[in-house]
Amino acid sequence: MKRPVLWGLGFLICGIILGYYATLPLISLGFLAGLFLCLILYKHYKYVPVFIFLLFFVAGAWRVSVSLHTINTEQRQADISGTVIDVGITSGGNQRVMIRDGNGVRFIAYVAPHLPWAALGQQISVSGELRPLSLPQNPGGYNQFRHLRPLKVDAVIWPDAVELGDVRLSLMVVLRSFRDRLADVYEQILPPREAAVVRSMVLGDRADMDAHLAEQYRTMGIFHILSISGLHVAVLMMAFNKALGLFISERKSGVIVLAIMVLYCLMTGAAVSTVRAVTMGGFLVFGKVLHREYDLLASVAWACVVLLVYEPMYLFNVGFQLSFVAVFGIGIMTEPVDRLLAKIKMPKWGGFRKSLAFGIGVVAATYPVFAFHFYEIALYSVIGNLIIAPTTAIILILGFVVGLVGLVWIGGAAFLGGTVYYILRFYDIASQFFANLPFAMLLTGGGNLLVAGLGAAVLLSFAFAFNGFGEVFRKRLVLFYVMAVLLVGVVFVQHNPRGVHVTELDTAGNYSVVRHRGDVLIIGAPQGGEHALFTYLDMRGASRANGFIMTELPRPQDVNRLVRLAERVDVFYVVGEADGIVLFVLEEVRRETDNMPEVVFLQDGDVRRVGRKGVRVAIDGVYIE
Repeated sequence: MKRPVLWGLGFLICGIILGYYATLPLISLGFLAGLFLCLILYKHYKYVPVFIFLLFFVAGAWRVSVSLHTINTEQRQADISGTVIDVGITSGGNQRVMIRDGNGVRFIAYVAPHLPWAALGQQISVSGELRPLSLPQNPGGYNQFRHLRPLKVDAVIWPDAVELGDVRLSLMVVLRSFRDRLADVYEQILPPREAAVVRSMVLGDRADMDAHLAEQYRTMGIFHILSISGLHVAVLMMAFNKALGLFISERKSGVIVLAIMVLYCLMTGAAVSTVRAVTMGGFLVFGKVLHREYDLLASVAWACVVLLVYEPMYLFNVGFQLSFVAVFGIGIMTEPVDRLLAKIKMPKWGGFRKSLAFGIGVVAATYPVFAFHFYEIALYSVIGNLIIAPTTAIILILGFVVGLVGLVWIGGAAFLGGTVYYILRFYDIASQFFANLPFAMLLTGGGNLLVAGLGAAVLLSFAFAFNGFGEVFRKRLVLFYVMAVLLVGVVFVQHNPRGVHVTELDTAGNYSVVRHRGDVLIIGAPQGGEHALFTYLDMRGASRANGFIMTELPRPQDVNRLVRLAERVDVFYVVGEADGIVLFVLEEVRRETDNMPEVVFLQDGDVRRVGRKGVRVAIDGVYIE
């Protein structure tokens, strides 16, 4: 059996999923199904260790049950004392402080600007309202439990009072202090916009990232370079390895570089993607020490197993999924895509075809994850990554060197930083160009496990087909066509549901969304909750709504909300009289947007057709006919 760890990983993932969603009887049924599969594998491979896969299944179900257990399950007033092990700034301007108490339990404290702010490693005592980790209030909403539980966080607290103590020196404090000194160098030699990009790429610090620039990078499909990932770690490891290789043997330099990268991982915040990359690097180094050939798929599978056994909730983290799916895409998709390009007679052009296959494989593998979590995909991301690929390594290596030089000679750092600046200016211009292209971000809808699973099945069946030859290839290609047709059919049904579907959102505006086939109608008051509304529309793949029925007359303070709604709605239906204040508000909205919808005033008993459905407005509400 080749690469048994892949089978073990599959059993582990199944155990985690069943342990998270299912009850004990279903978990037991899953175990019996796994046993049956192991018997089939044994009959086929005559490989006795296949039954060890059941241990992976049990480990997954057990470990996720441990992760789901929380101590704090009710909201209450509490006093917490401990050590600050991480700090950050929220988008609302509060300090986000991770506290570890004497029992090892972790809490997140959101400290308001008027209260004392803590430093890393400092002793802290907070008093306030302790809240359990929350679940989404609306479809597609923020899942605080899934986001913070993998970090071992048990609850969050909003302090009324904060007391600070001494700062205890530790390795983490020293490393973060060193990171702050490097960040200061970038601030001194680069403009704020470019300095924020370099800090993000080299140090993993996105605190001051320009939101508009980040959106441009996302549209171009290169947003991943702003996070410490396998690419960053691989480039830096190769650079350090080459430098040390001038003085010591490759095996010794590999061990030293691995130690350096572990420290780098801790310094940059130990993000999941960084931990994964360093873990894979560890398998590479130890493979060389043991004189074993490096196997990409086996290494990434072992790294995945190690992380999931440590924290199974990582499986539901989008960063974890993207990180591992991208690497699996390299190992599984690159060769089949290259064969497809060869079949359509694309010449090699000095390795360009292989690079193109590499890029297509990675991007295609991540599309199901992006569609599931973000409801859209960057259509031109393959081209975008090909454009920046030759220069990304330069920024990473030179950015690190610039930071180190700047610690002792700021003038030399400024000279070297000129190259980094002009490369980033090129990124800015290129990302602006891609952002203005039609369909740069393709809205797909998401949040559906069946669609995501079929998307993965299409990619796997493609790889399976293009790894065959002759008659075998033609037979396998049928499977690919079947999976593709199933995917298209399920997506069509999802976007055009039969019957009338009404979803009520928990928002200040009491929004309700009515869907019938391709028609969408919004009902509510423009008084808050537009982000939740738009997230739901994106999740359903609805770029625009046919109409918005305002159940309350718009007020002057609602202008900004109506401007946002105007970007997604064809017609504003106003229930009530067109008095002076209402007309003033609508005129202000017209001045603020280039996409002002048609405005229709409705009275009791009026009937208007929205899409293919009639809308009747009565005194006691709005009805679909």
